Amino acid sequence: MVGLGILAAGLWLGAVGGSALDAAPSPQSYVKLSGVEYLAGADYGARFGLKATLTDSGRKLTLKSAWTTIELGMDSRDCAINGLRVFLGDPIRSHQGTLHLSRLDAEKLLTPILLAGADEPAVPALRTIVIDPGHGGRDPGKENNRLRVNEKTLALDTALRLKKVLETAGYRVVMTRSADENLGPDKASDLLRRAEIAQQANADLFVSLHYNAVGSGAQRVTGVEVYSLTPQFQFSTSDPEHEDDQGAGEANRGNAYDHWNTVVGYQVHRRMIENLRASDRGLKRARWAVLRHAPCPAILIESGFLSNDTEARRITTAAYRQKIAVAIADGIQAYGNILAGARKQRAGK
Repeated sequence: MVGLGILAAGLWLGAVGGSALDAAPSPQSYVKLSGVEYLAGADYGARFGLKATLTDSGRKLTLKSAWTTIELGMDSRDCAINGLRVFLGDPIRSHQGTLHLSRLDAEKLLTPILLAGADEPAVPALRTIVIDPGHGGRDPGKENNRLRVNEKTLALDTALRLKKVLETAGYRVVMTRSADENLGPDKASDLLRRAEIAQQANADLFVSLHYNAVGSGAQRVTGVEVYSLTPQFQFSTSDPEHEDDQGAGEANRGNAYDHWNTVVGYQVHRRMIENLRASDRGLKRARWAVLRHAPCPAILIESGFLSNDTEARRITTAAYRQKIAVAIADGIQAYGNILAGARKQRAGK
């Protein structure tokens, strides 16, 4: 079995001190591009000791240090951080011969990954974790009828395995469901009940477990996706055309934890890709109900595609579901180590 997190407390990607943000951009540093505030990627990288290099005729920007490599592409929301696929909220834009990233991506995505706790008023605890197996009862979730498997059953089994691993590590774990059941008379109430359980448990982290499926190209699509809540004024990964104006304008309860949503999402996604050797579908953003209503930092995990027969057969094995559970626990423990490091750093000031 893979052991729990190997990160020492306080390890950040950029390995930068608390003074890294002393030279924060002034309002004059931002420019409006397509109605969105942007800043030069090179200027942002300099705050973290990241050297900027433009390649591909100015279409690719790499920010690099001894510890961190961030790769950004013009007009793309798909970037890479130390080789891990991460989706921005806004595309990279070219302005006056250099590439710019949006202010919200700098503040809500990159900075939490590079320097967890920066500009945050408090560092959360990590004692109680609520695990939410997706679907249940009359809602089977995704299905592979050829193999006679469904999401609700596999998600529950994975959740129970994750519960055991986390409890062994010393965490208090609460399940939203421990059997094949509905949590409400309809879908909306069922989803709201999951957030209510987290509230009643005084949860420090909410983790919703799912398995995915697609229609077209089912036998080609595989891999892991991890979602955190889309920040206010940005559009979800699945909305590149910016159609959900109403949703983007709303502030949801879960947005109070945007910073830590990103930190835990990145750490869990990182461990899953490394430990499972799965296809990297990306760290993404969405406004799923369980994320919108979460009373604490929260993520939703899609651990594989049941629509792909090869991957579905792998998921149906107990050994692979155990491996998924341990990978998620490794990511959660890494998040816990980062929280401990941030608290220690603040106590030393």
